[in-house]
Amino acid sequence: MAENVKSQKQVVAMAPYESPWKNVELVKDCGLIPYLLYKNHGCDVRMVGAKGSDYSYQELVKGVKLEFLADGSVRTKREYIRAHAKNIDLLILRGCYATNFEVAYAYKEYNPDGKIYVGLDANSFWMDRIDWEEPAFQKFMNCCDVIATSGKAVRDYLNRKWPWKIVHVPNGYYDFGKKWICPSYAKKENIILTVGRLGTQQKATHIMLEAFAGIADKIPDWKLRLAGTVESEFRPWLEDFFSRYPALQKQIEFIGSVHERDWLYAEYQRAKIFTLSSIMEGGTPNVIAEALCAGCVTAVTQIDACMEATDDERCGRTAHIDDVKDLGRVYLELATSSKLEEMSKRAYQYGRGHFDMENIVDKLYERLFGE
Repeated sequence: MAENVKSQKQVVAMAPYESPWKNVELVKDCGLIPYLLYKNHGCDVRMVGAKGSDYSYQELVKGVKLEFLADGSVRTKREYIRAHAKNIDLLILRGCYATNFEVAYAYKEYNPDGKIYVGLDANSFWMDRIDWEEPAFQKFMNCCDVIATSGKAVRDYLNRKWPWKIVHVPNGYYDFGKKWICPSYAKKENIILTVGRLGTQQKATHIMLEAFAGIADKIPDWKLRLAGTVESEFRPWLEDFFSRYPALQKQIEFIGSVHERDWLYAEYQRAKIFTLSSIMEGGTPNVIAEALCAGCVTAVTQIDACMEATDDERCGRTAHIDDVKDLGRVYLELATSSKLEEMSKRAYQYGRGHFDMENIVDKLYERLFGE
């Protein structure tokens, strides 16, 4: 914490919707931006919202205060802002959701000189559904001093479509004080890894599994490892899948939800390839930065941020969305490529240069405060 209290910027990050902050959000951009504003820029930072049940990751973002409201309603948030607005230099909001509108209005009403940063968490599908000419939406956007999205493609798309300036703030990687270490390709294994919510409609995990099944016999020394919670609705599909491909139980491993950050990082370090089979993503997912910074070559579907996730296919490949054969083609091409080690080194260099969260927040701080 900075010693000169008078010079400290007061920062509040308000939870979106009417939900509390989730534990995992403390180590994503939602929590990393506030944490690094505290750690590297001496800000007094609070993450405000309804109370959740588990904040084990709070130990990793020491210095950020969690402040709990009686509930997550818009009314309660507005009352909080009314009481504290004059002392808040920066209000951080997530998403251009209607539940954020009244919070932004109240903040600018009671502190016209205060700044609002909103991260859109945007993809083109969601943004196309917004009536941007609707007066309440326009009023909200006009309240915001910095409007950002984590993907360059969506930034460019929105800047062509909307009258507001949209900037690019990537979902970066932060090593929590560990020294950056270039991963050893020699220690990597023949693993294709994915991390996320398995079996949701958005993640399209079934496409990934069918794609691997289609080429597994051609790369028998490779494994597909899936980290994350399996949706209960997806389990019957999995049972049918393994009844159709019983031999694949030796090549496909579900390793469960990974809560220990060191364990998760070790999984990235082991894998040669990281994959997503999503039908859409909000910008560039956090897992992409984590994977690249561990030297994983990326195999992703053509989400908005696919070129950013693969550095224009210099350290990965893209496949058509919802296309089993095309994703299988990508897996086979990468797994048998003589250039995979070269691409792995490129992935690390690109990740280090493009997704370093400390550099990202330094630039954001300068953009917000001109310092």
